[in-house]
Amino acid sequence: MQTCSLLLRAVWQSKHIELYKILRELPWPERSQPLVQRYEVYFQEKTLVEVSNSYETIRVAAAARYLGADPDVAESDLIEKFTACGWKWDSETHLLHPKPVAAAPPKDDSLQNELSRVMALISNQGS
Repeated sequence: MQTCSLLLRAVWQSKHIELYKILRELPWPERSQPLVQRYEVYFQEKTLVEVSNSYETIRVAAAARYLGADPDVAESDLIEKFTACGWKWDSETHLLHPKPVAAAPPKDDSLQNELSRVMALISNQGS
């Protein structure tokens, strides 16, 4: 429950680096692992849409932090990942130019239902 609380706080405060550390490094019950992994993918996809629609230009390191990229990955590999999403790389200014994208409709409601169930459990623990 404490880990869930930390995760919710990181989401609420938009602390992307902290959020990815919580998802990847803190202990999660074995039963929760698939949900945690699905949430990470969901959060990355959601953040990609938000960054793509919010920035005209962004540095590679900043985009990598938003999307939880491994800090040890070479910049050229990160640039390749972002350009595969339709972003443009300007080698003169060393800036990425995100391509605005529309949010994809949810594939199913199961992740939302699971998150709602976790939130209900957390709120019941506090009372």
